[in-house]
Amino acid sequence: MSDVSPTGLTAIDEVEGGGHTLVFSSRVAMAANTTLQLSLLFAFLYLRANNFGGMWHPSGIGTPPQVLALISLAFPVIGVLALWAVWNAVSGSRESSAVNGLLWLALLAAVLTGAVRILLMYQFNWELDSAGTYADISTLWYAVLLGEFIGVGLWLLSLVMGHVRGTDRLSPAHARAILEQWTYITGVSIAVYLLVQYAT
Repeated sequence: MSDVSPTGLTAIDEVEGGGHTLVFSSRVAMAANTTLQLSLLFAFLYLRANNFGGMWHPSGIGTPPQVLALISLAFPVIGVLALWAVWNAVSGSRESSAVNGLLWLALLAAVLTGAVRILLMYQFNWELDSAGTYADISTLWYAVLLGEFIGVGLWLLSLVMGHVRGTDRLSPAHARAILEQWTYITGVSIAVYLLVQYAT
């Protein structure tokens, strides 16, 4: 039987209610990030449409390594699944050991995401001073996404350390906010992969 407060809310509802500011702030950050992503999309399509002096895609410039690019998307998707499981576990007040294992899995996926994406950027083999605007805007976009994955990964690291040590137990609001952030960046990364690979 659920513990119901005088307000008629369960304990989980009250925690979620107390975390409204966190979730709202996280969504404001995603809205700001959307502005950045749309700006990069506009730049990509504008440069492609105008092809200034044939400098959009000079001959000899290929797309990023497709297999490595796909692998770089696999780890964020694993991270999404792990963080979704974390959110469900925390919301359902499951045993801390189960939450700990899922958090470590999510953190491992975040670390591998950053490592593989750094490796991917070193495999572009583009000389940016002569590779054309396709290579320039693609490299910039991949670098922005890498920075965002690293940023959310560091946030996840702080949450994992606090929860595992018992100094700051993970709340449903925190679990939801970081799940939404990671899912958002993963979705954008998939869209950018498709654009860079096929809109050349």
